Amino acid sequence: MYVTPAWGFEGPNFLNACIGIDTNDKPLKILEKLLDVEQAMGRERHAKTGYNSRYIDLDLLFYADQIINTSALILPHPKIEFRNFIMHPLNEINPNIIHPTLKKTIADLLLVSSDKSKVKKLPMSDWSPMLFETNRILILEGNIGVGKTLLAQKIADQYQVPFLKENFKENPFLEKFYNDSQTYALSLENYFMKSRFRQFQEFINDKATSLKGVADHSLFRSLIFAKINLASLDFHSFKKNYLAWSNKFYLPQKVIYLKHSVDKLRENIKIRGRDYEQKISKEYLTNIDLGYKLFFDLENEFPYCEIDLSDLDFVKDEAAYQIILLRIKAFLAFGKNPTKLPH
Repeated sequence: MYVTPAWGFEGPNFLNACIGIDTNDKPLKILEKLLDVEQAMGRERHAKTGYNSRYIDLDLLFYADQIINTSALILPHPKIEFRNFIMHPLNEINPNIIHPTLKKTIADLLLVSSDKSKVKKLPMSDWSPMLFETNRILILEGNIGVGKTLLAQKIADQYQVPFLKENFKENPFLEKFYNDSQTYALSLENYFMKSRFRQFQEFINDKATSLKGVADHSLFRSLIFAKINLASLDFHSFKKNYLAWSNKFYLPQKVIYLKHSVDKLRENIKIRGRDYEQKISKEYLTNIDLGYKLFFDLENEFPYCEIDLSDLDFVKDEAAYQIILLRIKAFLAFGKNPTKLPH
C-alpha cells in the first residue's frame, strides 16, 4: 500500500494498492463486481466530471494482454504510464508486465515516467484494520495443528485484548485418551465441555473487562469432537448436557474457521513435539475435517469465515498475516449479526 498526493486536484492524500488475480470471469463481469464492492463499501458515483476525493475507487487496469475500447470499458486503463501511484505497486507485483499497446514493461515505463509526485510505501504493520470497534469475541477454530493458538495470540497481542486460551494441559484424560480412546473418550469430552463453558462464563462475568477478546477454541468444538469420539448413546446424552449449558448465556462471537491440508497438520503436530500427539493418525485428522464440514453445513446457526492457510504463513510472512486480518475485517463488515450458540 502506498501513500500518494491527490492526483489531478487539491485534496487529502490517497492510499493506493494493486492486486493481481486469476479468474475465469470476463472483463466486463469483473468490472461489474468491482462496482458492486464500491457500492457495498459506501461509494456513491456522481455524474460530475473531474477528479475528487472518494471513499473507495476500484479500477481494472489490465486483463492479460487484451485491448478493449468501448463506452463501458477501456483496457489497458488510460494513462497508466503517467501515474506513479499505479506503476509503483504494479512494479512490485511484476515489473515484467508488458503494456499491450505501449509494448514496454512496467519497469521501463516507471523509469521514464513524467509524474514527479512522491510515492511513499507504507510498512505492512500499518495495513492492519480495526477489528474491535464493538464488543465481540473472535473465535478461531479448526483442526488439531492448524495454528489457532499462534494466530489468536498474535491478534490478541497486537490489539491488546484478552486471549482466551484452551486449558488443554489441565485435562487429566488427554494423554490417557490417545493411549486408550474407548475408555477415556467420555471423560475427556465431559471435562473439556465443562472447562470451556466455565472459562467463557468467567470472561463474560468479569466486570473489569469489556466483551472483547480472541479465543483459540469455541464452545461448539465440544460437539464436533464428541460426535467423532463418542458412541452414539453417549453422544446423545452429551449433546443434551451441552444444550442445557449453552442456553445459560449469550456470546457475541464471530467465528473464523482455519483450514490446512492434513499433511500440513501432521507436519505442524510433529514440529511442536507433544509426545502424546505423535500418535494422531491421518485418518483421525481427516475425520475431524469432516466433522467441521458437517457441523457448518447442517447444524450451525451463525455466520462464519473460512480461511485456508495453505498459502498464508502468518508466522514468517507479515504480508500473509495482514491478508488474514483484512479477510477477517471483510467478514466482520459484511457478515450478519452474531446469533445465539448453535442448538
